Amino acid sequence: MITNIRTIIIQKLIDINERIVFYPKLRTTYKEILKNQHSHNIIDVGANKGQSIDFFLSITKNSKIYAFEPNPSLFKKLQLKYANYPTVFLNNKGVSDKNGTLLFNENILNETSTFEDLNYDSTYLKKKAKILGVKPENIIVNKYEVEVCKISDYILNNNLDTIDVLKIDVEGHEYQCLKGLFESNVKDKVKFIQLESHSDDMYVNKGNHLPIKEILKNNGFEEFKKIKHGFGDFYEIIYFNSFLK
Repeated sequence: MITNIRTIIIQKLIDINERIVFYPKLRTTYKEILKNQHSHNIIDVGANKGQSIDFFLSITKNSKIYAFEPNPSLFKKLQLKYANYPTVFLNNKGVSDKNGTLLFNENILNETSTFEDLNYDSTYLKKKAKILGVKPENIIVNKYEVEVCKISDYILNNNLDTIDVLKIDVEGHEYQCLKGLFESNVKDKVKFIQLESHSDDMYVNKGNHLPIKEILKNNGFEEFKKIKHGFGDFYEIIYFNSFLK
C-alpha cells in the first residue's frame, strides 16, 4: 500500500512539473508547426493516460487523433475519457516493426511500461527503484502478450493521406516503431515525428540512439526542435521531413 501511495504521489509531481515546465515550451513549438491548417491528422503512439491527446486537442480542436495504448486498464480509462470525442480514435495495440503480438512489460510507474527488457545492472534503474520504494526486480508488475502493428500498415489501411505529427513515446522501442514506418512509402505522408530521448542505460538495448538517428537521416528527417522535460535528463526531439519542404 505504501508503494502504491508513493507511486501515485510521484506521478502527480511529474504531471505538475510537466504542465509548468515542459508543455508551455512544446505548445510554442506546435503553434508554429500547426498554424497553417484548421484540421490535422495526429498519431499518438504510447497514449498512456491521454496527456498528449489533451495537449493536441487544446491547440487544434478540429484535428483527428489516432492513439495507441497497449495497457488494457489504461485503454479502458481512455475509452471513458474520450467517449464523447468523435475525432479521437483509440487503438488497444502497441506499435512495432511487425504485425502480431509482443510481450509487454507493465511497469509500476505506468508511464515507463515497455516492450524492451530492463537492464538490471543499470545504475539509473536502481536509483529509480529506490525512489519508487521497490527492488529493481519488482519494477515490472505484470507481463502479458499484446497485439502490435506496423504504423505504415495502419496509415495505409485507414487511407490517411497526410500525418502532420507522429508522436512516439515507447520507452526504448522507438527504433522498431520507425522501422515499421519506413518499410513502405508512407514516409512521404508524415511531416513531423516527435520522439522521447534519454541517455540512461535502463534498457538492455540502451535506446538504440545511433540506429534511430541513422534511420531518420536515411529517410530524410532532420532535427527541428529539442525540448527538455521538467525532470531528469529527458528530451522530446521533433524531426521534420526535409522532402516535404
